[in-house]
Amino acid sequence: MKRKIVTMATMAVVGFGSVFFGTTASADSLEDLKDKETELQQDRKDLKVDLSEAESEVADILIELEEMNVEVSRIQKALEENKASMKKNEEDIAHTQEEIDLLEEEIAELEEAIEQRFDILKERAVAYQKSGGDISYLEVLFGSQSFGDFISRVSAINKITDSDVTLMEQIEADKAIVEEKQDEVVDKLDELKDLKQELEGMQALIEDQEKETKVKQANLKEKEEKLVAKVEELKLEDNKLAALEKDVKENMAALTKPVTKTQPAPDTKVASDSVGSSGGYLAWPAVGGYISSYVGPRWGRMHNGIDIARPSNHNILAAADGVVTKAGSAGGLGNRVEIEHSGGLKTIYGHLSSINVSVGQQVSTGTVIGIMGSTGNSTGIHLHFEVYKNGALQDPMNYLN
Repeated sequence: MKRKIVTMATMAVVGFGSVFFGTTASADSLEDLKDKETELQQDRKDLKVDLSEAESEVADILIELEEMNVEVSRIQKALEENKASMKKNEEDIAHTQEEIDLLEEEIAELEEAIEQRFDILKERAVAYQKSGGDISYLEVLFGSQSFGDFISRVSAINKITDSDVTLMEQIEADKAIVEEKQDEVVDKLDELKDLKQELEGMQALIEDQEKETKVKQANLKEKEEKLVAKVEELKLEDNKLAALEKDVKENMAALTKPVTKTQPAPDTKVASDSVGSSGGYLAWPAVGGYISSYVGPRWGRMHNGIDIARPSNHNILAAADGVVTKAGSAGGLGNRVEIEHSGGLKTIYGHLSSINVSVGQQVSTGTVIGIMGSTGNSTGIHLHFEVYKNGALQDPMNYLN
């Protein structure tokens, strides 16, 4: 398609320069021009289909990117929550380890108390012997194999007071309670360490998901950039075809007007610049620039005007004589100006950064009515330009000279 368009554009440039058509060849030349006009119109129609498809793909990618952004946000939130859980787990492990250390100290203190009490009992046994106690008591005492054995023997021979035995038993009971608590805390520590491993595994899994999602996101952005470049290329090609189509129309107009020897053929381009004399043609509403988007379906909805971008300066010009009927903010169009013209025409200028006119003001063709901007629903500095005829939306390309 692109090769066909470029070839036809070249032929048109060669065939439709500034040529004086004589009256003897008018019929054949006019028919040839009509054929070429039809071909150009078909090429533009086909190109607009490609353009619409490319813009639709861009819209789909933008939706995917938005969904991907939501997914990335969800993953990042999960990462933060898991990091918080890991931090809490580390704190719990440290606290539990401290608790175990304290219990070990408490057990050590109880064991020391038991040992001290045991020494006291030994001393009492020695004192008992010196005071005439039974020698067999010492044999029982020093023949014991353990503290428990000692308690049993001492209790059996009933030579040590019941209060000492009760105290020893209480210390042993306290030690048993502390050891049981220590076992519980150690089990808790093991569970916390298991949880730590699970959280670390979860963190690694989420990080992998984040990397995979960001790769997909980068691929989509790359695809978007290529499609946007394709859209711009198609728009430039359409601009070229529009210029060729305009040249064909001007040559056809020249052929249909009588030409005398004393009077040159009229300059149709100059004539079309006059709104009053041509009956509806509009002047270009900006200082240079190019059309970045046309009337028609775009991104799933209707685009009601053309977009003009990258002008020589940012002045916005009235396209024809008329009266300002609206001047102010208008939602998606941002700052906008509406002008009523003769013949039922109305023009709208959107996304202005500032407005230089007021409602009721008379303006003439070329009056600076505002400054190009990016207010409202806009992705960059440009002019959104709409044309209406008796209230019905029109394609500005049918009115602009």
